[in-house]
Order: sequence, then structure tokens, then C-alpha cells
Amino acid sequence: MPKGICKLSVIPIRSEPSSRSEMVTQLLFGETYSVLESREDWVKIKTDADQYEAWMSYNQFESWDEISANQLVLDTFPFSIAMDLETNQQVNLLSGSILHEPTHTDSHTFFKINNTSYQMLLNRSVVSKVNNMGVLNTSKLLLNSPYLWGGRTFLGIDCSGFTQLVYKLNGVQLPRDAYQQAELGEFVVFLDQAKVGDLAFFVNDADKVTHVGLLLGDGKVIHASGKVRIDKIDSHGIFDEKQGKHTHILKCIKRILKETNL
Repeated sequence: MPKGICKLSVIPIRSEPSSRSEMVTQLLFGETYSVLESREDWVKIKTDADQYEAWMSYNQFESWDEISANQLVLDTFPFSIAMDLETNQQVNLLSGSILHEPTHTDSHTFFKINNTSYQMLLNRSVVSKVNNMGVLNTSKLLLNSPYLWGGRTFLGIDCSGFTQLVYKLNGVQLPRDAYQQAELGEFVVFLDQAKVGDLAFFVNDADKVTHVGLLLGDGKVIHASGKVRIDKIDSHGIFDEKQGKHTHILKCIKRILKETNL
């Protein structure tokens, strides 16, 4: 199958081959995928990181002719800037972007996509797949990010995109959707046995998992609902003090990380 790579800051990925179709996820710079199908001005892709299948506009497609053995995850929050050394054009790199074949000097970081070389313009930290920020600190960096269905960045993010990005920046790749994430890890039977970084899953009236949040301890959960926010949680679910009611019904708690960096 042909391979592709995201060379823009972020690319919307849609459920159907139409610009009017809903955005179900996003590609960040450096993320790669396989092309499954072409249809007029659209290509159906399967992301390499989380095996998500959906559609992207063909005019945003970039082929990828090299397999990168060395990849780094950019944790600079909320973004950094790189320059394409061939065109001298700049690109914003959002937190969670992937740098391929990075090299470092005393003052700069360089990376490549195909035959194009890039130079980081902001001398900020670039880290590998495991870093020491910890899920607690990482999650709070995203506080007040607006809710966006299908979003995966601080500019707009949904509930499972939030947990996926937080975990990605801590070296763990999660599936894209909440119900898929709920299939991972070990069950935590009682809320008072949960640890910081455990994931709490919530269901709709049909008992289908539709929401996920990250537990902070002390009866609190951080999640994307309207915005990334911190709310109270009890054995029934998430309690919104402003509305004075439970807004999400707790289904289960899962532990993904054996050891959690705080």
C-alpha cells in the first residue's frame, strides 16, 4: 500500500469523502499512514499509530518514500516552529508532532522528511517516546482547551483525543476512540482504589462507552467536555457543580500505566 505523511501542522480526517462530513480525528505533523483507497479528490487512509481508518483530502496528501527508524515525539507545549531548509518556509509544530531522523548540535535540532531537511527555530526541548512530564502535569497543560469533535490539539480536542495525546506525550499509544481505550488495561474495582492517571469511562443511556476522563485523585477527574476541565467524580459519575448534577455516568475504571510519573 502507498504510504503518506503529514507535512502540515494538522490535517482534518473525515468519516466520509466530503468536506461536509464530520471530522473524526486529526493528523499531526510527521504522523504517517497507509493509503487504502482513492476516490476523486479524497483518499481513505489507515493511520500507523492507532490504525484509524477515515478520509483525507487528496490535496493534503504527501507521499512518504522512506521508513524512519528514529522518531521523536515533540513535547514542547503548545507548539514549536521549524523551517523547511529547501523553501525557507516555516511550519508550526504542535505538541505531539513526530520528528523523523532527528540530529542535534549544540544549538539546533534538525530532522528530515523524505529528502527535505528541517531546522527547529525555537531552541526548546525535544524528547523521545518516554518523557518525565508525567500524566498529571501533561494533562493540566491542556486545561481550558476548547472541545472539538475529532480534535487532538490544544486548539480543539475531544475526550478521547485528550487522553490519547496525554498518554502519547508520556510514551504510551492509545487507540483513538473512548470505547477502544476502554478495552485496554486492568479493571480498578473501586474509585477509592484508583491512582492518578487511571482512565474513567462513562456510558450513555444505551450503556455504550461514549466518554473518557483521566483521574487526578482526591475525587477529581480531568476531561474534555465543552473544554478541558476538572470536575468532581464519585461512584455514580462526574458531578458538575455549576449545573448541580451528574453529567456523565461512570461505567468502569481501567489502569493502563503500571507505574505513573506524577
